[in-house]
Amino acid sequence: MTSADTAPDPAVAEPSPGRDAELPKVLGVREGVVLSLSNISPTFSIGVGLGVIGASVGVGIPAAFLLGLLPILGIALAYTKLNQREANCGTAYVWIGRAVGPLPGYLSGWVTVVTQVLFLSYAVPLMGQYTLLTADSAGLHQVAGIRTADAPVAVSLAVGLLLLAGLTGLAVLGIDVAARFQTVLIVAEFVVLLAVCAWAVAAGDAAPFDLSWFSPTVFSSPSVLATGVLLAVFMYWGWETAFSVTEENADARTSARAGMWSLAAVAGLFLFAAVAFQRALTPEELVANGEQGLPFLGQLAAGGFGRAMTTVVLLCSIVACVQSVLIGSARQTLAMSRDGVLGPGWAALHSRRRTPHLSTLRIAALSAVLALLSSGLGSLQDIIVGAVTSVGILISLYYAFAALACALTFAGEARRDLRLFVVTVAVPTLCGLALLGLGCYMVYSLWTSSDSFAFAADNGRFLTLVPAVILVTGVPAALWAKYGRRAPYFDRTR
Repeated sequence: MTSADTAPDPAVAEPSPGRDAELPKVLGVREGVVLSLSNISPTFSIGVGLGVIGASVGVGIPAAFLLGLLPILGIALAYTKLNQREANCGTAYVWIGRAVGPLPGYLSGWVTVVTQVLFLSYAVPLMGQYTLLTADSAGLHQVAGIRTADAPVAVSLAVGLLLLAGLTGLAVLGIDVAARFQTVLIVAEFVVLLAVCAWAVAAGDAAPFDLSWFSPTVFSSPSVLATGVLLAVFMYWGWETAFSVTEENADARTSARAGMWSLAAVAGLFLFAAVAFQRALTPEELVANGEQGLPFLGQLAAGGFGRAMTTVVLLCSIVACVQSVLIGSARQTLAMSRDGVLGPGWAALHSRRRTPHLSTLRIAALSAVLALLSSGLGSLQDIIVGAVTSVGILISLYYAFAALACALTFAGEARRDLRLFVVTVAVPTLCGLALLGLGCYMVYSLWTSSDSFAFAADNGRFLTLVPAVILVTGVPAALWAKYGRRAPYFDRTR
């Protein structure tokens, strides 16, 4: 781990908001991997997501994860090359703005911030719910007359808000402090998850291991293959957090190394868990248990103790993810503020801790307000759940534009270098097109899954329109930033 001693003394550094404000260089590869893994939230993805994928592809879950990894690796390569050219915590927002155009660049930043705030407002009550479930699994079945196993939404929300306040405080204290805290959570998650999955692989008798699980031929049709790959792709979402803290790395190569190592780690974990679940659970059991798949497997492995431990690590996964998203979104708004598209306060750094404290506090406050409103307004909660459910459409779009930005940025140099052409133009372009195609398929699949529109989180047409509205509302926001704020970001000659 890189020592914080290598950074300038925070007690004397007085960075002012703007482009000259520097973040402390305190992170190494390990911290970058931890932050990325926290954002991907593999334990929660496995505990909740395998049932969703299994319902679509049967025993093809390992193959879906393998195929889904391929385009993500291409986008990771694009991020690596773009970060080498310009290390900026705004990442795709900055790179797309320079190479493709300010409007698509701004919209990528808009989409990132809006979806992250919506995710946090969704995760706050979820974090509270799993805290109470953890208490119940530990034997604390009732507190102040409230059953912890099925507490009212208001109670879960109150607990979640308390945790959000604590996580916000840690993020303001310093990213190195937050990374150490998340390291503890990640280690706890992986120890329990690997132990349960190892038991399932060794003792599971639902199905014998079969190499065909890893083959594209395991899918019954091209549409089933596309659905499985699509779901797997978006379970990898979050690896780019390693690049959002690029300005806080002690070494310029840290982001690329951390991003690739986190992808390798999570891919191995996803494949191992997929095999474990298919060894121990029938497809029907996997689908039937849904979001309780991991606690159900833990109970099979070690009874009540196993269920309790898997519930604890699901909570750890949610907590780590919330803090990682909070950190990433604060860096995104900091970058946008430096470019003038947000007010100068979003770029302010704490005089001693040198963290974007105002951005962090504002993101947390917005998320808390939305969470509070959604608890009383069912329609708002539908919008939030719909956005989180269908965020894959927006992810595919800005990943595709990041790939295009890489191709355009290096196109001139690549004409004279075949290797550079393959690495910076051909591979990112193909992977970007693949993800864009998957996103378009998701739009088609969601839209045709319902015969009519209904304001409900399980209506396909509603799930299609929510991300479209998020994207479209970014246009007037961009116009205000350009003509109202006169943001330098929109000046292509800068």
